[in-house]
Amino acid sequence: MAAMLALVIGAAPAAAQEAEHPMLPFIMDVLPENIADFNMGEDGGLLVKEVRRGSPYIKEIALTFDDGPHPHYTAKLLAILNYYRVPATFFMVGVQAERYPEWVQMVHQEGHEIGCHTYDHFRLVNLPLDEQIYQIEEFSSLINRLTGSKPRLLRPPGGQYNQFTVDLMNRNGMALGLWTINTKDTAPQADWRSIYRRVLEEVQPGAIILMHDGTDVTVEMLPVLIETLQRRGYSFVTMSQMMAHANADVLNGKNGHGDNQPKEEWRVYTY
Repeated sequence: MAAMLALVIGAAPAAAQEAEHPMLPFIMDVLPENIADFNMGEDGGLLVKEVRRGSPYIKEIALTFDDGPHPHYTAKLLAILNYYRVPATFFMVGVQAERYPEWVQMVHQEGHEIGCHTYDHFRLVNLPLDEQIYQIEEFSSLINRLTGSKPRLLRPPGGQYNQFTVDLMNRNGMALGLWTINTKDTAPQADWRSIYRRVLEEVQPGAIILMHDGTDVTVEMLPVLIETLQRRGYSFVTMSQMMAHANADVLNGKNGHGDNQPKEEWRVYTY
């Protein structure tokens, strides 16, 4: 395991890695979050307002990392993801993004999606409307200044939100990006082997895995988890890609959810 991590995190020369791996092929599979208003219908409303999982009929996984960026941990996560050519979604916190703007730009430049985890990591349900506006819109403005793109997903801290949050989310063109599997990688005494086993027990097609940018156990687990899931036939996508694959109308720009969409096992969450 240690030898694998040494290889993944910066040991191999760049030229050798480029010879072994073609240049970022996953980026060429159109990233819908880079398409202006990709989740907007003809009436200006969001096509997908909330996503907790992708389609159960597509064997793909969305890896997500909350609370970054952190120079030490974000660097390691990016090295691992780049080595395996796997895209991910980073739900960043505004104060961290402002402190480490170069890492925001690096995440964006390497083809990963950036979502909103609020500006100060406050629980939105405890805040009045004006403070919720600040937490969401100030974060969006900051990311837009740093990357040229606005976040299209909001993950409220603790997964807690109220009607104010929903209204603000819709006004800012953000879908609510929740999760299917919580690794609990920040829990006291967490160890990567236990987390790894639990994820493999719970994983299904369309799973969204919640991890954190800032924990040693996640860095230790990630290479093993990616390799195991790849052997099981899973591919990896950003959360926006997952939305688009599960609901073709997202990229077609149409309202409605498509005649071929399974109505019971997969549905678009709306308010």
